[in-house]
Amino acid sequence: MSYFKNYPTVNINGTEALDITRRARLGDILQDGVLDYMTYTVKEGERPEDVAYYYYDDPSLAWLVLMANDIVDPYTEWPKSESNLEKYIIAQYAEKSGLTGSAVIDWAMDRTISANIVHYKSQYDNEVFLNRASFVALANSHTITGDKIVKGETYTINNRGTISDDNWLLITGGTNSTVGNTFTAAVNGENIFFADTASVTGTSITNPAREFVAVRVYDYEWEANEAKREIELVNKGLVAKLIKQFETILKDD
Repeated sequence: MSYFKNYPTVNINGTEALDITRRARLGDILQDGVLDYMTYTVKEGERPEDVAYYYYDDPSLAWLVLMANDIVDPYTEWPKSESNLEKYIIAQYAEKSGLTGSAVIDWAMDRTISANIVHYKSQYDNEVFLNRASFVALANSHTITGDKIVKGETYTINNRGTISDDNWLLITGGTNSTVGNTFTAAVNGENIFFADTASVTGTSITNPAREFVAVRVYDYEWEANEAKREIELVNKGLVAKLIKQFETILKDD
């Protein structure tokens, strides 16, 4: 952006570089609590130049849009269009998925695998997350013996123990009773299992792990991208005054 051509340079070990201390001083002005800002939501495909043109009638003020939001690298910090987001996901996760092209996107969305899970998010508090190990530990903490099964709740079979096939059919309502299978209890376990050694993990609402849902790669990157859409714009009535202040700083030796 043409504005940054005016930045003074400093010599660092024989190399000319932008004097970033000036940028910090400009940032201090923009962070001043007396400035008036408006919130703006970046639309799909909009670039900083588009926002500057829309609000300031001047696309060359894109630098002000970026600086007001402390954006140094627009490529990574500005919201991407859907197509660019998918290109980014392909580039970032091709190695992890072992795939290329659109197959990486399919992998990033696949809800039948666990390799693409970034973390688990609480359904009740968006600020609470668990990594996979913590989620598994929480889910397994609700493992119970067969006699504690409650009719109508859902469970996963961990260990069939010494319980007969007939009793498993009764408790599962006739569904498959192999280890790893999930079933909804047809009757209370205490009526059938007594103190037998079989164990199950509850996946019903009584299991605290049910609070958390898996956030997979595509959703994670999409949410992170969407969070960047809400930006702050300096009140257009203050722009002329700000530019004069900035010019003074840039000329200050």
